Amino acid sequence: MTSQNERSPTLVPQDIEKDNSTSLDHSKSAEHVFPEGGRDAWLTVLGSWFLVFGTFGTSNTFGVFQSYYLLEKYPGRGSSDIAWVGSLQLFLLFMMGGISGPLFDKGHFYPLVATGGAVHVFSFFMISLCKRFWQTFLAQGVLEGMGMGLIFVPALGVVSQYFKMRRGLASGIVVTGSSAGGVVLPIMLNKLIAQHNFERGVQYTGILLAGCVVVGLALIRPFGGVRGHKQSDGPEPDVKAFFKEPGYLALFVGIFFVAWGVFFPILFLQYFAELNGTSENLTFYMVAILNGASVIGRTLPNLIADKFGALNLITIMSILTSGICFAFFGAAKSTAGLVVVAIFYGAFSGAFISLMAPAVFSMAKSQQEVGTRMGISMMALGVAALTGSPLGAAILDARGYGASIAWSGAMGAVGSGLFALAAFFTARNKGQWKV
Repeated sequence: MTSQNERSPTLVPQDIEKDNSTSLDHSKSAEHVFPEGGRDAWLTVLGSWFLVFGTFGTSNTFGVFQSYYLLEKYPGRGSSDIAWVGSLQLFLLFMMGGISGPLFDKGHFYPLVATGGAVHVFSFFMISLCKRFWQTFLAQGVLEGMGMGLIFVPALGVVSQYFKMRRGLASGIVVTGSSAGGVVLPIMLNKLIAQHNFERGVQYTGILLAGCVVVGLALIRPFGGVRGHKQSDGPEPDVKAFFKEPGYLALFVGIFFVAWGVFFPILFLQYFAELNGTSENLTFYMVAILNGASVIGRTLPNLIADKFGALNLITIMSILTSGICFAFFGAAKSTAGLVVVAIFYGAFSGAFISLMAPAVFSMAKSQQEVGTRMGISMMALGVAALTGSPLGAAILDARGYGASIAWSGAMGAVGSGLFALAAFFTARNKGQWKV
């Protein structure tokens, strides 16, 4: 009879070491394998598209609210007062990334998006009931911004779990959701306000956004598990170490400066059109024209970035965005010129927004850092969004549109220079020009 000891081979230290090494190698390889496609990957891209349509796409419609509040609902308020509502909304949309990013890295995608979606939709019904400016400030600036902020970073981050080599393209497709929202929602909202009233128009929009959240949640499948899935089993990201990297620090500050100026022309485009005597029908479509053009900027540059590097492309597109700002000086005096500027500004500024995510993701040393790095970068975007448009509006009230647009373009130029520095430091660190 064979003894128990004879049936069970003895594990010597070398065997244990070999087994552990194999396990570690497998874990390491699993951490860095990206499907780069497949049914779940593209369904996740589609689901994230719906989420971005309903969040960032909604923020792109604030030009409609800005014009309505200035001319109809709160005519006694100055441009800067109204701009604070849109700026606070954008601030929280991005600033909440500092919370939602790390929570996403810990596997809480579904709770974040479900909670954010509920708050976002609820805010629209509250906006429709507001009678005083402070109520609008809280409902649209605070509540809506917080709801969108819980959704936005997870919607971008979940796509990065599936793609690395094609991450720029995938992220670009997702961010076109904001362009589509910026086309559909302003037209829809303007028409609903004209056909019914402001209250009904906002409520119907809220119902549409609820559908976007539900569809997004139904389609998205975080890679590696439905619940409790972490990006990796490595150590927690060290945020302080991020800012010791010259490339990341330059990118972080550059994001602030470009964003400081980039949102002001978008928020005030419809108002500029009305001041310059543009026909009412065309004015309604002005924001939609800009956002429609941004579809090009949010796909083509991202496709190129997969070959030449996201940092390189975001530098070029930010320079072009700054240049288009200065074109406002002459073009804003005619309807045709304003339409041309809207098209080019939408395309170039759209590239800045869509390339930011792959540029930040490219600096992550592991998948576990993706959400945290993106969330921290969003905080720079948030502070810039909070202060940029009110500052631009104050310059507009004091010095006219020429000075305000010049300020916007100058901030873009400063940020572009910092992006160039980020690309230089990162290329030197990686030993390759594709960054």
